[in-house]
Amino acid sequence: MFEEKRRKFGIMLTRLISQTKEAKPMSFSNSFTNAKTALVIIPENSEQRSVVSQMIILLQNKFQGNKLTFVVNEVNRNFSSTLNRSNVTTIKNEHLNFFFLPKRTEMAFLLNQKFDIVLDLNFSLVPSAAYLCRLIKAPLKVGFSQAHADAYYNFQFNAAPNRNAKTKYEQLFKTLSMF
Repeated sequence: MFEEKRRKFGIMLTRLISQTKEAKPMSFSNSFTNAKTALVIIPENSEQRSVVSQMIILLQNKFQGNKLTFVVNEVNRNFSSTLNRSNVTTIKNEHLNFFFLPKRTEMAFLLNQKFDIVLDLNFSLVPSAAYLCRLIKAPLKVGFSQAHADAYYNFQFNAAPNRNAKTKYEQLFKTLSMF
């Protein structure tokens, strides 16, 4: 119970500490198709992780020859073996503060890189993912539609709630491929 309150506070704190200027209007046409670098945040939820593999294969094929970086939580360490064709950054528990936000010094190497797209594959807001989405300077930040998501993503995918997780990921990729 207390952990959930710390997580919610961490998400709220991310909005406050990373006050960004109002985003410039962006044209989404060809933004995904032309992207050369991507940061993909792997879901923390074990149910979602079990079905996200097809989405990962599609992303690896799309970014083949370009730069694709995955962020995985330490709990998902064994999952990173399926990401062998890409860069993998592991967020360890000691990299997180009391509110589950990554320490800036630990994430400096990611924050200093240029990405064309940040793709958060969590269905709900996760403090570390929200932090990265907010602080990484990518023109396209994609996530699933949810309460307060406007502060983190400029492209939100509203998946039908009655769909299973695998279908949601497939629909997200199909939708992004239109751009």
